[in-house]
Order: sequence, then structure tokens, then C-alpha cells
Amino acid sequence: MMQAMRLPLLLLALCAASCKSADPAQPLRVSMIPTTDPGRATREMQPLVDHLARRTGGEVQMTIPTNYAAVVEALVNDQVDIAHLGGFTYVQASKRAGAKPLVQRERDREFHSLFITQADSPIRSLSDLKGRSFAFGDVNSTSGHLMPEYFMRRNDVEREVIAKAIYTGGHDATLLAVANGKIDAGALDEAVFQRMTSQGKIDPAKVFWTTPPFFDYVWVARKGLDPRKADAVRDAFLALDPGDQQDRRILEALSASKYVPARDGDYGALREAALEAGLLK
Repeated sequence: MMQAMRLPLLLLALCAASCKSADPAQPLRVSMIPTTDPGRATREMQPLVDHLARRTGGEVQMTIPTNYAAVVEALVNDQVDIAHLGGFTYVQASKRAGAKPLVQRERDREFHSLFITQADSPIRSLSDLKGRSFAFGDVNSTSGHLMPEYFMRRNDVEREVIAKAIYTGGHDATLLAVANGKIDAGALDEAVFQRMTSQGKIDPAKVFWTTPPFFDYVWVARKGLDPRKADAVRDAFLALDPGDQQDRRILEALSASKYVPARDGDYGALREAALEAGLLK
């Protein structure tokens, strides 16, 4: 008799746990890697937060930490539901947490890193970096570290330049360090460079080399997220219309013209680059 009563009670408990995890009233936890100042980025993303809340029908909580690794760890520990990652942090999160790609900007299918120096610098090519100081962004950045270093090695840049390079922690910090003459040269995200220079926020800096294209930024869902919520988020990005004033504001904040579906298979080359550099464990 006691065993007969235990089964319904167990099923009830399992149902309660399942219902709680799929509770639509639970906030959708969204995070982004900090490509620029986290405080300013959080403010700039408020229209996106409002858009996602309207499209998913629930509260959305946005967090932007001070480093890239924190977002990957949050996915590993099921502390965020949706995350904006670079290509390298995506392959990390895919391997460690089973993160699922949702969408990416159209430009992320052929992204580039820019190599910059001061406008009056004699540096005109990668070979001119010999004996110069150099800056990467975050160690886990695709366009601020992984791919620039990959192409530097492919083009036989002096090993000492790479070994002694500093890490500024972000694309904006790299640009400012170079523009202010604290570092001879550096590599960063092309979208951040375009946005900051077009806004006149820094002294002129020249681009002396551009990498070949690679896949980069992507929005992902954690492995255990309700597929209906993941689909709603994907559809929310795909619905952004540059012809709509509110949507255009969101797209501009994201340096995007439109969003397209993302596929895991497109990141094979990045995985190989990360493995070759000993950065993917």
C-alpha cells in the first residue's frame, strides 16, 4: 500500500519540478561578452531588452560582465539562457555546455580583424611589426586575439612581437591605447573600429592590414532552454526590420544591418585555429 502511494507522489514531484523549469513567468536571462565598456553597452542594449520582452512575452534580464570568460562560465553553470558570444567563446561554450547557435548578423559570416597604428606611424605591413609593441584585446576574443594571432603566425610575424603583446581587455581599449601612442600597433574588431572612428571619439588611427574573412559573433541558447523560448528569441532577431524606426535603433546599437540563422558547422575553421593555438581544451 505504501509503495503504491509513493509512485503518484514521485510523479507529482517530477511534474512540479518540470513545470517550474518551464515556467513562462521565469525571467529570460540574457548576457553578452563585453566588446566595449560594459556599463555603456548595458544602457545601449535597453531597446533590445524591451524588444525581446515583447516578442517572448516575459521579463528579460540583461547582464554584461567585465570579461569574456564570465559569459562562458555562466552558460556552463546554467546561469544565463541566451548569450551573445564571439566565435571563439562560442566554440568554447559549445564544447563545454552544449550551447546552441541561434542567429548572427549577416556581416558575421565574413568578419575581419583590423590591424591599426598611429596615422603618422612608419608601420605599413605586418613585417614592419618587428621590434614594435603590440596589443590584443581579451585573451578569449576571436577578432581581438585568436584570429589576429593566427594570421600573424601564418605571415611569419616575429615571434617576440606575439610573445610580448599586451592584452587590453577590450577592442575599445586597444584602439585608445594605439591612438594615444601607448602601443605601436594592435588588432581589433572591425565593427568597433568603424563605430568609434565614425563617432569622432578618438584621434585618427590608420588601418595597415586586414585579415581574411572568418565567422564570428553569434547569439546562442543554453542547452536546457525550453525550445519554444529559444525559437521566440531567434524569431525576434530575424524580425528586426531596418525600415522600422525602433528596430533600426536596435540594429544600429548592434552594428547590424540584419540577422540570419546561425549554424554550428560554420565554425570548424575557428575550432581548428583554437586547437592549433592550444586555447581549446
